[in-house]
Amino acid sequence: VHNKSRNKLIKSNKINIEMKLPKTQKHGFNPFVPVFLALALLAVYLRLDQFTLQVLLDDEWHVIHQLLFNTPSQLVTTFGHADFSIPLALLYWAELETIGLSETGMRWPMMLAGIVFVCVAPLYVRRYFGDRVALLFMLLVAISPRLVTYSRTARPYALTLLISLLAVVFFRKFVDSDKPAFKWGLLYAICAFGSSWLHLVSMPLVLAPFAVYGIPALINGDKKRVGRLLKLGLGTLAGLLVLVLPPLLGQPEALTLKTGAQLPDFQSFYGMLYVWAGASSAPLVFAVVVLAALGAGPVWRKLPICISLLTGLALTLVLILLTQPAWVQYAITLSRYLLPALPLFLLALSVGVIRVGDGLFRLAGQSGRYTAYMLSLALLGYMFYQSPLQTMLLRPNSNSLHAAYQFDYREDHNLVTRYQKDVPVSPFWQTLSALPPDSVRVAATPFSFESHRWDAARWEQLSGQRVMPGFLTGFCGGFWWGEVPNDGRFQFHNVAYLSAPRDMQQRGFDLLVYQKPFKLPGEDETHSLALTAESCQPKIREQFGKPLFEDNWLVVFALNNDIRNFINATR
Repeated sequence: VHNKSRNKLIKSNKINIEMKLPKTQKHGFNPFVPVFLALALLAVYLRLDQFTLQVLLDDEWHVIHQLLFNTPSQLVTTFGHADFSIPLALLYWAELETIGLSETGMRWPMMLAGIVFVCVAPLYVRRYFGDRVALLFMLLVAISPRLVTYSRTARPYALTLLISLLAVVFFRKFVDSDKPAFKWGLLYAICAFGSSWLHLVSMPLVLAPFAVYGIPALINGDKKRVGRLLKLGLGTLAGLLVLVLPPLLGQPEALTLKTGAQLPDFQSFYGMLYVWAGASSAPLVFAVVVLAALGAGPVWRKLPICISLLTGLALTLVLILLTQPAWVQYAITLSRYLLPALPLFLLALSVGVIRVGDGLFRLAGQSGRYTAYMLSLALLGYMFYQSPLQTMLLRPNSNSLHAAYQFDYREDHNLVTRYQKDVPVSPFWQTLSALPPDSVRVAATPFSFESHRWDAARWEQLSGQRVMPGFLTGFCGGFWWGEVPNDGRFQFHNVAYLSAPRDMQQRGFDLLVYQKPFKLPGEDETHSLALTAESCQPKIREQFGKPLFEDNWLVVFALNNDIRNFINATR
């Protein structure tokens, strides 16, 4: 009603308003579009940087193991002991049987969703908060380390974030329509089905609007709205049961085995603030949280879907506390379950920054505005300086999804980097740094998909060269867990197969490094897959000839004479 009255008033006074406007304002240049396009290009660059060269690591392998041993009919009847996304598994199976499955073929849906989100979300925010908040919000979303990472990962998180938030938006449009809006209800249902099937954790978020709008309708006796919500709710429930019941009934232990394990504690929530801020500095996190608190009030009042989002996040948190899922005590897992809170936090931060700037302008005029600009630039610059993107974007880096970058942004709480500090590193890696950066491609074996046992991220930092896995499957022994066969179905480009030396050269690999078994100080256990791969060392020496370099930690073989002569001359 307010908007309609306002529009009538503007229309009736249109001539007067136009007469009072200066020509520069009437026909002035609006910087929103070029700045929007520049930020979109920044977001695309950060997400696509070295994208096709990334090694598959950690949880990305869960779905591959399912594809190796299960048929599509089996895939839809289990969530897996190591959880995987059923719809993505079916998509990958289709690629596997047609064009072949590659690393990029696994990651493109999330990359597309990540780019769409960073472009669409600010346009939605702009309707309620204006250009400045929308552009600042877009910048923060573009450079958020967690959102960048999830856009590059073969896990459903970036996709479920986009679809679940769209579901909440479509639900509100359905409720606010003057007449039954079948299209909005259908779009909501499609998004709710998709996000819940992709990742079961998103279900409380997409179902929360029923409580937000349904409970007041029942209290107020709004039979019309209750009836509409009831029809949509029954249809949504039926669709969700069709998708979720088969895996729940087919293998219920797949979920029960992952529950009743841990509860989040203070450090879990405190570490999540570092994830939201995308930084490792405590003072910076404190400043960001204060600014977000200043923006929380306007976000609560102006963002139409805010109550639904907060209700969904609260329901998710209650579900976490009741089920106690595995690994939730770590900030990386807790923040993933509550991922929709991240863009909401960044929006509150954007509003808070603008509010402080406007306050300085009111107090000090134009000088206050310049001060606000300088403080904002300093804050954003320091955020990027503290961001793990600094290291992830180094060239070369084919292991940017390594847990060392992701586990915890606080160095003293990052268990992966603490563990790897005691892992021995050969001086050979430092020797390679004398060569031009990214001029040598190294295949390292044995490979572990569990990245805390795969030290390639550190090897790349020390050497300045690209390090990728060397697969033993088909070369020594039978099938190696965490590898795929070298056939037309799996077309992985960022690996080397020791069973095909000529193919290794065609893929651009110059060196083969065999990592020897090692023991950590003060421990009796021998670490690394090299312990089981030790029986392969004689065959490796026989196949690849005299080593180029050898010490207590590794053996290096040159795959062509040019690289042998080049390295010998450099050394």
